Amino acid sequence: MRPFIFIAFSIFISMTVSAQCQYIPDVGLAKQLEESRNLRSTFKADPSNAALTRWYGKEVISSRILPLADDFESLRHKGPGTIQVDREMTVSGKGSIRLDTPVSLDVKNPSNRNYGMPEIIRPLDNEDLHDYNRFSVWVYVDAPGIYLAFTGFTLYNEGVKIMPVPGRFEGQHFETVYPNKWQRIVWEIPDLYRDKVTGLSVNIMMTGAPAGASEQMSLYIDDMRLEKVEPENTRGFTLRKNAIAYSHSGYKHGARKQALVQNVKDVSFRLHDEATGAVVYESRGKAMENGFVLLDFSDFEQRGQYTVSIGNITSKPFAIGDDAYLATAWRTLNFFYAERCGYDQPGIHQECHLDVLCMHPDGRSISVAGGWHDAADMTQGIGNTAEGGIAMLEMAAAVKGKDQVLYERLLEEARWGLNWVMRTRFGDGYRQGGLIIGIHTKNIRGDKDDMEAIARNSPSDNLMGAYYCALAAPFYDTSDPVFARWCRNCAVEDFEFAMDIINTGQPVNNSMELSALAMTVSMYMYRLTGKQSYIDYAAGFARTVMNCQQLERRKDWTMPLHGFFYETADKKRIQAYYHQSKEHLPVQGLSMLLTDVPNHKDAAQWKSSCQAYADYLHDIVEVMTPYGILPGAVYEVDNTDYSNLYHEGEQVGLPSLEEYNAQVKNGIRLSKTYYLRRFPVAYQFRGFHAVHMGKAKAAFILARLLNDTELKYIATRQLEYIIGFNPYAASTIYGDGYDYHPLYGAYAGDVVGAVPVGIETFENDDEPYFPTQNNCTYKEIWTHTTARVLWLVAELFKE
Repeated sequence: MRPFIFIAFSIFISMTVSAQCQYIPDVGLAKQLEESRNLRSTFKADPSNAALTRWYGKEVISSRILPLADDFESLRHKGPGTIQVDREMTVSGKGSIRLDTPVSLDVKNPSNRNYGMPEIIRPLDNEDLHDYNRFSVWVYVDAPGIYLAFTGFTLYNEGVKIMPVPGRFEGQHFETVYPNKWQRIVWEIPDLYRDKVTGLSVNIMMTGAPAGASEQMSLYIDDMRLEKVEPENTRGFTLRKNAIAYSHSGYKHGARKQALVQNVKDVSFRLHDEATGAVVYESRGKAMENGFVLLDFSDFEQRGQYTVSIGNITSKPFAIGDDAYLATAWRTLNFFYAERCGYDQPGIHQECHLDVLCMHPDGRSISVAGGWHDAADMTQGIGNTAEGGIAMLEMAAAVKGKDQVLYERLLEEARWGLNWVMRTRFGDGYRQGGLIIGIHTKNIRGDKDDMEAIARNSPSDNLMGAYYCALAAPFYDTSDPVFARWCRNCAVEDFEFAMDIINTGQPVNNSMELSALAMTVSMYMYRLTGKQSYIDYAAGFARTVMNCQQLERRKDWTMPLHGFFYETADKKRIQAYYHQSKEHLPVQGLSMLLTDVPNHKDAAQWKSSCQAYADYLHDIVEVMTPYGILPGAVYEVDNTDYSNLYHEGEQVGLPSLEEYNAQVKNGIRLSKTYYLRRFPVAYQFRGFHAVHMGKAKAAFILARLLNDTELKYIATRQLEYIIGFNPYAASTIYGDGYDYHPLYGAYAGDVVGAVPVGIETFENDDEPYFPTQNNCTYKEIWTHTTARVLWLVAELFKE
């Protein structure tokens, strides 16, 4: 390894800038901050960094036109509206097909989802389309008064497998379309069954009309083609051809700094200064199995922007030093700002959902407008709203005194969420828990688009409210003591409401998870008030949590694991997450107890529990070498429970024990009945970023508690996987990093900083799958995952 010497003048300039500012934004972030006035308007993405731009530029090996205007009589139309040929609006010169449709129907969908999806189908005669792997079409939307529309594309197959898969989300692709301009859609389909294709279609979502919008819209489609291109890698661990997997957000000082390539001729690599192009470091990569080569430049510590190159492959720029992850922090914050509900957000929506109410059983009501929309739809709920605000407060604590602008903007956005959480409680334990909102409304009570939620008194809801408010109160003590008092009072009351129900001994399906949450929130209440009673609560919940842990090593397994948790103290089923994840909570609460009351009589048990879970993470981290991703969980054959499984839409495509067992047995065999899955068992809802990040949060917490540097590296790698260190060499965060995919944004559109549900698996396989196909849930934008990225970034700024 040979570091190169920077000239003295460059060092002087770097030191001068560092003295003036703790963090220096890169060129792209600096432009976004200037244009948005430090996030007073939403960020705009740089399309040159998007995967879609690269996809547009692919060589088309062969192409087949699917006639539209020239074969109008063959087309089929489903749903509301009418279709006709329009010879004026066209990109092909042959005319387009125009669909005229209302934006809503007379009666709202009982599920509160969209009113319908009128569709234009280009029929095919049971054709085998394996000679093609991409669908291309141009679309144009005319929808006065609406900022964006959501269009869908479907492949219909009647062969080996039905497409789209009944009750699942395969075989359909969606993209945001901005009105009044032609937009080209490209959808690669190498993994779709297409042996007897009966048609391809285009549809548009009827989302309702906000105030001032037209009740009618038109969709034009033109130049529909089947194409053959070199496809993206979508399944498995093989790295994208001629690409480098690395952290697009960069590497902090003292971090493990690694990148990954595959099938290269020479293992020599170099770091280049981005500004000058000068080589500043060179070394040789480590050859690994399957042609992988690991590039390690951990000992290079000079602050700056760099690229890494090997052979004829060069990365895009990334930061080393204090500035790493700064852009990711700002951009994830941008996502929450863009998702504000009840707010006039230019480019996304008008002030919204002022007419949606939460009803108390006694007849009282509260407007649910405010907070943040949950995902691509406009659903509202206490859980993810609180977690988003908690992440902002953790980030604020990490940058306090280092970046005043970011600090104040974080507190401002966190306050937006706090106001909603405190305003949507009735003061007697009942509050707005959650409501699906899938349409625009006119903000008028008494019309067809009215929606109502039923208030609930749930221990977990009130604990999340208490958690958020208890953490928040000290941040506002000086600047706004009145607001801080409101936070403090709500925290105390909501905690007591939760205890009132928990203390009844009411049975719960997952006593470990609820107890871990209660333990953690008890500790935040102790830190807020200093009262011993909260320590007593926390210690009691800690005993329940530890009773659910596997402390002894399972020597009957091929990997003698221990430290993981079960759902309940009877240890009937190992805790496994697949969509949301709260895996960090047990060690979070236990570590807080150890930090605050280290001489407690149970402290030795707390320490043993934390150490056991740390052992578990160390023991499983090598399973997905060379990526270093922590696997999902251990599963037992024939041991699952569907009683609380949410399934969207009609009750078709429901999971079965046969499907469960097939997925389990594709994992790593530990014994006759137990298997370690690299990725979670999942059905309709797929995408696993939250699962990786739950473990990562736990690893960060334990790294500090146990002074375990390797755990910090493990934790950081889970975040790096999301931001580029993956088989696709792509950031999965929209507008952050490079080669980011279009995401399922629906009502929010293309939002910088949005984090999807995550990389998924294909059918029953146990390997990563990330197609260009854009659909829920895996590519759906989500507050849960975006919040978790922000709180992992906060961990990196705590140093």
